[in-house]
Amino acid sequence: MTAGGLDRDRLARVLGMLGSAHDGEIIAAARQAERLRADAGLTWTDIVIPRLSAPQRRQNVGPVADLVAFVLEHGDTLTEWEIGFVEGVARQRFRLSPKQREILDRLVQKAQRAEARAA
Repeated sequence: MTAGGLDRDRLARVLGMLGSAHDGEIIAAARQAERLRADAGLTWTDIVIPRLSAPQRRQNVGPVADLVAFVLEHGDTLTEWEIGFVEGVARQRFRLSPKQREILDRLVQKAQRAEARAA
């Protein structure tokens, strides 16, 4: 199951009970939270640190190579550092780090805005 199968509102209410002054309520809340997690088939890491979703603006561009090509097509709107970053990503042979992906996504959005202004 995925995070979509987890009732996050219910989990939040249960976790709110961890602040109770009564030990029995705290234990019951902890057990209920663990039951909700297990029923959803998730780890606590999946719940606390959910996977990042793709930016909403990206529509027709898919794999990293396509994103890099799209951004470089708009190189005239990029700074020298941004061009160097994108060229470095293009040469990279391993998966992007979350920070690299975040920067690349921002540059894609910047290129999309430039493209929209030019249209």
